[in-house]
Amino acid sequence: MTTHNEAQNTPPRRIHRTVIGLLTAAVFSIGCGDWVQFGNGPLNPHRKNAPGPQTGIASVLSLLHASALTNEMEVGVLVDHFGDYFVSSYSPWIHLFFNSGAYGCSANLGVNGSRAVPYLESWERMLFTGAEGGGFHAIEIDKSTTPCTMNVVATDATVGKSESSPKRAMDKSLYMAEYKGIVHRWEYVAGALNPLGNFFLGAGEHVTGGIALYDVTPDYEAEEVLVATVTGNFYVLDHELTTIIWSESTGYATQDEYYAGVTVAERGTMYPPVALLPIASRGGVLTPNSGLLRAIDLSLGNVAWELTPSNTAAGEDEIVGSVAVLFDQPIDYVPGDDNPGGSSATAPGNSDFRPPHTQISPWHATFASTDEFLYGVDLVSGAEIWSYHMRESGYDAPVVDRDNLIYVGDGTSRLHAVNGQITCLGCLVWMDGSLVSTSTDDIVKLGLTREWWKGGRRGLVVGTRKEAFALWD
Repeated sequence: MTTHNEAQNTPPRRIHRTVIGLLTAAVFSIGCGDWVQFGNGPLNPHRKNAPGPQTGIASVLSLLHASALTNEMEVGVLVDHFGDYFVSSYSPWIHLFFNSGAYGCSANLGVNGSRAVPYLESWERMLFTGAEGGGFHAIEIDKSTTPCTMNVVATDATVGKSESSPKRAMDKSLYMAEYKGIVHRWEYVAGALNPLGNFFLGAGEHVTGGIALYDVTPDYEAEEVLVATVTGNFYVLDHELTTIIWSESTGYATQDEYYAGVTVAERGTMYPPVALLPIASRGGVLTPNSGLLRAIDLSLGNVAWELTPSNTAAGEDEIVGSVAVLFDQPIDYVPGDDNPGGSSATAPGNSDFRPPHTQISPWHATFASTDEFLYGVDLVSGAEIWSYHMRESGYDAPVVDRDNLIYVGDGTSRLHAVNGQITCLGCLVWMDGSLVSTSTDDIVKLGLTREWWKGGRRGLVVGTRKEAFALWD
């Protein structure tokens, strides 16, 4: 384990992960359910336990404003349990649209909004968000009135600029990282945000990507907080934010930029989970490792593996979006089989690349690169197992549905649905250009939705640079 502990004096400890710890983590991941935050709770913000469109896009619903209120850059779209949409951006306004596309109501943060997706608890009718202009904001939603209302009921104004989505722990405490490297924790009770502590990672330790909550070690109670910084450091903080339990600094020497933050991937009971850290340098000088994917072993605290994708020119390409983890699936592998699950020579629309004689595990992940490819990676070995050529750079994170169909947008706002099932890994399922002429820039946020009460239509929600859409099959 390597460390970089300028922010505190507590020495890191090697973690002895027990079977109980693994079982606790497994139960935790199942018990969370669907958190309506582009995914399945803190393990993976880009996987949803619902089906997505399987045959393409038949209709496009533009989420337009019925007033002079407009979006600004970095539009994000959330969907609640009832199928209604929440649209955020750098604008101070967060808007609610009903499933029909009709405008509902808005909340004014009073400061520039956030490029990060808020945390939405739709059963409790609450939304929590940071902002580009600072503050942590609690918004109460009431759709029982006409028109509906969204009111900012509490704000912690001591919080600075943030670019990281909030997360909610099993004890309902809320976490968020400031851009300047301060991680905060709150409880929300009776209309008030009560601070429960914070931790400063150190000068220059900026956080631009998502944090993760995960029970890394049974030596500490509840979930730990996993944070990655733009200087290439990875930290595991205790639940109460009093100490760094351990840190890993392989990326610090070369200033690797963990722009997209942390995705945790479990790998069954035989292999410890890993934190997946894509390396980018968006808006800055590209480093020698940009375009590489690094996995940190959450049991030993060191690098489990690193992958430079087959079409990536290290130091010239980058992985800007997060990594999406696929659902586990059985593998029927025959030793020596060049292409388990299908034939790349005969299957129409199959992947462009699959390494020969590659034994693969049931645990996979996927990510997009500016090298114009979408990749599949084996989470045990770190080997690339397929690639799909989008033919345009990928800037956003892929999203995976319950059937392991992968949805991704390229730099022209063209949507691709790619098969993540073992029967045809990396095969193109459909491609759609509905947004190419509608939107003027690339997709920056992508999620899944479904109309359970209207014949089960399956849909995608999309945020582009300045617009928001719902697309249906």
